[in-house]
Amino acid sequence: MAKKAKPKKRTPGKRPQPAKRPIAAGPAGSSAPAGRPAGSATPAGRPSGSPSGAAKATRADRIEAARRARRRKKLQLRIAIGAAAALVIGAIAVNSLSNRSETNAFREKLTAGSCTFDTRDDSVSAPPNNHVAPSSYEVNPPAGGNHDPSPAPAGNYEQATVPPDARVVHSLEHGYVAIWHRPGLPKEDMDLITNVFGRYENDVLVLPRASLPADTKVAATAWGERLLCRNVEQGPLTEFVKKYRNEGPEKIPHT
Repeated sequence: MAKKAKPKKRTPGKRPQPAKRPIAAGPAGSSAPAGRPAGSATPAGRPSGSPSGAAKATRADRIEAARRARRRKKLQLRIAIGAAAALVIGAIAVNSLSNRSETNAFREKLTAGSCTFDTRDDSVSAPPNNHVAPSSYEVNPPAGGNHDPSPAPAGNYEQATVPPDARVVHSLEHGYVAIWHRPGLPKEDMDLITNVFGRYENDVLVLPRASLPADTKVAATAWGERLLCRNVEQGPLTEFVKKYRNEGPEKIPHT
């Protein structure tokens, strides 16, 4: 019978050592272990893969981006303000040109026949000193100036009932229009004047005036506006009244 092999005796206090695994060599000429590139050792005291540098660069980029955004917004605001200002100025210019064109067209309509137009009037003191009736007016017929405290009402006056100029001028301040005519005009001329008055009898005073300039048969005055005609022309008189009635510096209801 074959004899069983005797187990080897173990030395007390010693443990068997595991077999050492061979260390794979890195790239030629490098002592670094395989799996880590040469020169990639992590510096002492800083964990591998620390984001500190990247975080700083990203924060600086964000600050610079915010600054650029603020500058861009300021530039856009300046451009918007400039564009709005240009639009307003352009609208004012267009409106001014339009108003000037309309004014010129209106005056051409008034003066197409025998009439002339001007803006002459007497100087006016500041209220309440303007309620002092002057002895006379330099502009004939008057179209403004100091005046009587009491205005004259609208109406078609006869020579004997014509109110003083100072009262008529106060009426002009309230937006009434005065039509002055030479006394003794032919009936057809007076009919034309009466027709205008009939359309705007609450806004017009018809007044005979012997002192009209020699070449003027009829004149119309509003506050600061005058129309003087060598002949009686219903068209210009009507246009003048339509334009200037209720346009005086004091807005007073006409009844």
